[in-house]
Amino acid sequence: MQSCFSIHAFRRGDPRAFNFIFSCYYPSLCFFANRLMAGLSAYEDITQESFIRLWQKHDTFSCEDSIKAFLYIITRNACLNFIKHWQRQQKNKKGWAVHWNEAEDNVLGSLTRTDTSNEVQAAVRKLPRECGRIIWLGYIEGMRNQEIARQLRISVNTVKNQKTRGLHLLKKKFSMI
Repeated sequence: MQSCFSIHAFRRGDPRAFNFIFSCYYPSLCFFANRLMAGLSAYEDITQESFIRLWQKHDTFSCEDSIKAFLYIITRNACLNFIKHWQRQQKNKKGWAVHWNEAEDNVLGSLTRTDTSNEVQAAVRKLPRECGRIIWLGYIEGMRNQEIARQLRISVNTVKNQKTRGLHLLKKKFSMI
């Protein structure tokens, strides 16, 4: 620094000494902070905050080198803290975006499944009477072939044949849509 700076004046709280330090270090600290923050726009605010903290501790410095070290360390730490906070925010934003996209997909999937289920149920009701009952009991009610045969008092082979027939008719109907 130039000879017009006095550490004693700075320690006493002389604003002219502070202004001198500010004018000497502000441009290089801004450059330093901007490089650390890779273009994030808060570098000037962080640099100014570093000078505020310097002024708050003005009576503790014994030499110019300690002022310079303090400014660079405070600025570096503030930049790193800002970057960590910014990265956390970006991660949270992405997390919420993923969450909302998943929720939206779940809702859309549920609606689609509901619509599809309604269409399938309507198509099953339009199948021939016995065939429709067997498809309904087997695929919608979840009954096994033996249970269906027992309930309807028919053979298991009839249940299998009617299921095959019903599935064929349903495939035919839905492949034309």
